[in-house]
Amino acid sequence: MIKKKNLFLIITLIIFELLILFNSKVLINSTKDALNLFINKLFISLFPFFVLNKILINYNLQGYLSKLKLNIINKTLNISNNDLTIIILSLLSGMPSNAEYIKDALNNKIINIKEAERILLISFFPSPVFVITVIGYLNFNSIKIGIILLLIVYLSNFILGIITRNKYKVNKKNIIPENIINNKFMVVLKDSIISSINSLIIILGNLVIFSIILGIINNYLNLNIIQNSILSSLLELTNATKKVSLITNFNIKFSLNLFALIFSGFSILSQASSILSEYNINFKKIILYKLITASVISFVSLILLNFLNHLCLLYSLF
Repeated sequence: MIKKKNLFLIITLIIFELLILFNSKVLINSTKDALNLFINKLFISLFPFFVLNKILINYNLQGYLSKLKLNIINKTLNISNNDLTIIILSLLSGMPSNAEYIKDALNNKIINIKEAERILLISFFPSPVFVITVIGYLNFNSIKIGIILLLIVYLSNFILGIITRNKYKVNKKNIIPENIINNKFMVVLKDSIISSINSLIIILGNLVIFSIILGIINNYLNLNIIQNSILSSLLELTNATKKVSLITNFNIKFSLNLFALIFSGFSILSQASSILSEYNINFKKIILYKLITASVISFVSLILLNFLNHLCLLYSLF
């Protein structure tokens, strides 16, 4: 007997395939844009961090972090040094690298599924270089704006970590994957490169698919710039920042960028899901948490910015 869920998926995929056949120009342009984006931005920014951070994990970075006095962070979020290692590496390299580090930790039995699910939720950090240069400098003509956006995203993840603070006991022991650490450096380097390339291929595939979906939707729906920006923010982060950059109103532009950065987009979330597909991670809960957090914080930022504008206007009258 055919399940209704599978039947719905089959029908959806057939419709999508027909739309692609009737929109060959959109297919070509969207694929080219996705490839250019991947080669010129994502591969350059992600690949070195993927390789280097995998090597750091293999050489027990979490063991060295345990010697630092970071107990206040561990206690506040109820996380272990193993979890903290993944968060720090994710801060440096940006999403969806967090899924890759979590996968490595699960493979080496450094963390359990419950820890993996929670750390995945609070470690979706955008690339610092991307936020400060592309969004801050290029879109707002201000590096300070990029830094402010980045700090708010960090704060939102920290708040989410406190809200979802779990009551179960985390694994406080720093586990060293001896079978990897005992290998020679060149062996570790080779394995890290191969693993990183495999992960990047998954990222590229998801990026192409979501770029095509966005291209087809834009081809059929007559959306204004704000509607287009919101849709892009839900689907794919990098394309979203391009759309949002066209908005002239600073407050709306700032808030939509914040929404896109915190939610991350279904493209990145699906990339993380693909990387962790062999493990039973509840991505529905993660998507719901991120969507609510992004909506609340972006809405609050819009209200505060409007309030500050009115306050400045009143101040100028006196």
